[in-house]
Amino acid sequence: AVVISVILGTKSKPTKYVCDNPFEPFDAVDTGHFPSSSVLGYFDNDTYIDVAIANSNDNTVSLLLGDQKQIFRSTRPAIGQSPCSMISVDLNNDKKIDLVVTNTDDDTISVLLSLGNGIFLDAVAYDVGQGPTYAASGDFNNDGQPDLAIANRDDMTVSILFNNGNGLFPNSTYFSLNFTASVIIAGDFNGDKIMDLAVSFTLNPSVNVFFGIGNGNFNLAPNYSTGYYPISMISTDINNDKNLDLAVTNSDDGSVTLLLNNGDGSFTTSTLNSIGFELDFLITADFNSDNNADLAILDTYAYTVNVLLGYGNASFLYNISYQLTFDPLYIAAVDFNNDNKLDLAIISNNEYNTRILFGLGNGNFDSEAKDVDTESALWLLSYDFNGDHNQDLALIAQEDNNIIVILGSGNATFLTPLSNIVGGFPYQVISSDFNNDTKQDVIVISQDDSKLDVLFGRGDGFFDTPVSYIVGKLPSCVVAMDFNSDNILDLAVSTIQDATVVVLFGTTNGSFVIQQAYKFNGSPTCVTSADIDNNGYPDLIVTNTGNNTVSIFFNNGSGTFIYSKDYKVGRTPSFLTIGDFNNDNSTDLVVANSGSNNISVLINNRNGSFSNATNYAVGKGPVYVSVGDFNNDTNTDLVVVNGDSDSISVLFGVGNGIFQAQRTYKTGGNPTSVIVGDLNQDNRPDLAVTNSKTGSLSVYVNICKG
Repeated sequence: AVVISVILGTKSKPTKYVCDNPFEPFDAVDTGHFPSSSVLGYFDNDTYIDVAIANSNDNTVSLLLGDQKQIFRSTRPAIGQSPCSMISVDLNNDKKIDLVVTNTDDDTISVLLSLGNGIFLDAVAYDVGQGPTYAASGDFNNDGQPDLAIANRDDMTVSILFNNGNGLFPNSTYFSLNFTASVIIAGDFNGDKIMDLAVSFTLNPSVNVFFGIGNGNFNLAPNYSTGYYPISMISTDINNDKNLDLAVTNSDDGSVTLLLNNGDGSFTTSTLNSIGFELDFLITADFNSDNNADLAILDTYAYTVNVLLGYGNASFLYNISYQLTFDPLYIAAVDFNNDNKLDLAIISNNEYNTRILFGLGNGNFDSEAKDVDTESALWLLSYDFNGDHNQDLALIAQEDNNIIVILGSGNATFLTPLSNIVGGFPYQVISSDFNNDTKQDVIVISQDDSKLDVLFGRGDGFFDTPVSYIVGKLPSCVVAMDFNSDNILDLAVSTIQDATVVVLFGTTNGSFVIQQAYKFNGSPTCVTSADIDNNGYPDLIVTNTGNNTVSIFFNNGSGTFIYSKDYKVGRTPSFLTIGDFNNDNSTDLVVANSGSNNISVLINNRNGSFSNATNYAVGKGPVYVSVGDFNNDTNTDLVVVNGDSDSISVLFGVGNGIFQAQRTYKTGGNPTSVIVGDLNQDNRPDLAVTNSKTGSLSVYVNICKG
C-alpha cells in the first residue's frame, strides 16, 4: 500500500469550462459609522434586492442599491439622533417600500417615504417614549392600514402610532411594561385574526405576549422564561403546525429558547443549548429549500455566523458556522444575485461595511468558511474512517494531547468530534492501513516525548490504544511509503533537535522496526517521499532550516538512502509537498518558506535533478502547502496556509510549471494546515483548514461548475 497525499496533474485536453474563482470571497460594501440595524427591500424599482442600514454615529441611513452584478451603490439620507433599529413596510399604499427608524437619543422615530427610485423624502419625526429601541408594524386597530409599535427602553413603555393611510401618524397611544423591553414583534399568535405583540425583556429574561383587542389596545398574556440575557427574537412556524412560534437568542449562555405555540396563544418552551458563545442577532429563512424553518445566528464573541437547519419538528442540525474577520452586528437573508438561492448579508460593528455570503441552496454558503468547533486544532487529514463512503477528518488538538476524528455526513457538514489521547504535544498526523485489516489507521508524532504513536482503526471512527515508538528529539514530520519493496508501508520521520531523518521498516502486523537514522548538518523540518529519478523506488526529500535548502536522498531499492544534493529555497522552509506542475509526468516540488513569506517551486529535469527555485509571494508566515485542480482546467494548482495573516493563498497553475499570482481567502485565527478533498460528493475539490488560535476547522466548498 502507498499513502497518496497529493493530486498529480495529467496531460489531457482542456475542458470547455474553466472556473475563475473556485472559493469566492465575500463581498464588502462600505456603510456609515457604527451601523446598528438593517432591512431589505426593492427601493429603486428594479428586480435586484437593496439594503438599508441605520448608522448610529452618523445619524444616517445607508442605502445600498443592488444591480445585476451584485454591486451595491451607497447613499445616506439623514435621520434622528443615534438610530438604533429599522423596519421596512409600505406605509402609504403606493407599492413602494418605506422605512421606519427608531432614534434612541432624541426619543423619536423617523419615517422615510420612498419615491421608488432609491430616493426617499426627507425624514418625518414622531415623538414616542423615552429611549426607543425597536419597532414593529401591524394593523392594530383593524382599519386596513399598517400601524407602528415602538418599544421604549428608558420609560418601559410601548408606543402605538396609528396610520391615517397616507404614511402619516397623527394619533398615538401607549401602554406600560413591567421591565425594560429588548425586542418587539407583531403577529397573530392566538388565531383570532387580530394583531398581537410579543416583547422580550433582557434584564428579566423572559417573553410576554400582549393580545390585541382590535382597537389599538392590548391585554397581557402569561410570561415565559428564557435563557440569560435574551437579545434577539423572531417569529415563524418552527414545527410546521401552522401556528406562529418564537425563537429567542440568549447572549450570556449561548443558547436559543424556542416558544412553540399551542394554537391558542399559549406556548411550550424548549432550549437549544451550546449554539455559540455570545449569541446576538437572529433571523429565520429556509436556506436548504426543504420547506422547514432554518435559523441564522450571529456570535459576536467568536465572530461567526451559525446556521441551524430545521427538521420541521423543532429540532435542528447544529455546527454549521462561518468564520468572519470582524465583529458582526446584524444579518439579513435574501436572494441577492437572483439565482433562487438565499444569500446572507452581515453588517460589521466596527469596520463600517457589509459583507455578502452567497448561498448554494442546500444550507451552505460559498463565500466564507464553515467552521466545526475543535480544540487548538493543528494538523489535518481526510479519509473515510467509518466506512460510510463519506470523507471524514482527523486533526490534532495540540494543547489537549488529542487526536480528534470528525465524521463527515457527505454534504460538507460534520458530526460531533471524537477524541483520542496520544503523546505530549502532538504535531502531525498521517493515515493509512498499516496492519492490513482494510481499516484506516493513524500515526501521530508527539514532540514533548520524542515518540511516534500508531493508532489502529476499528472501522467505526474509533481507534485502539496507541502503540508508541521513540524516534528522536523534537520530531517534526512523518511520511509513509514502501521503501524496501516488500509491499509493506514503512515510515520516515524528521527530528529537529537530533537533526536526523529516521527510517522505520514496517511489518505485516502494523509494528515498526527502526532501520537507520540519517544525520543532517542543520534542522530538518519536513520530509516527504516520491520517485524523483524515475527508477521505481521512492526517494526522500527533506526541508532544512539550518541552511534554507531542500535535500534529496536517493533510494537504492533496499530502503537505504544516499545523499544527492541540496537546493536553495526561501528563508525558514517549513513544509513541502509534491505534484506535477508542468504536465511531464515527473515529480516537482513546492516548499512553504515561513521566514520569507513565499513559496519555492522546483521543477524536475526528469533526471533526478531540479531547476533553480522560482519563488511566489503569499501571505505572512506560510506553514503548509497542498495541491489540486481547483479551477477545472486540468492543471495543478496550489493552496498555501498563511499562519501569521489568518488566510490561505490559492495560486492557479498555468500547466508549464508557472503559477498565477495568489488569491487570498480569510480563515480562522492562526491556520496551520489544509487538506484537499471532495467533502460534499459533487466531484469538486473542497478545502478544510485547521485554525489553532480559534480552535476551529474551516471548510471551503468549491463552487465551480462542471
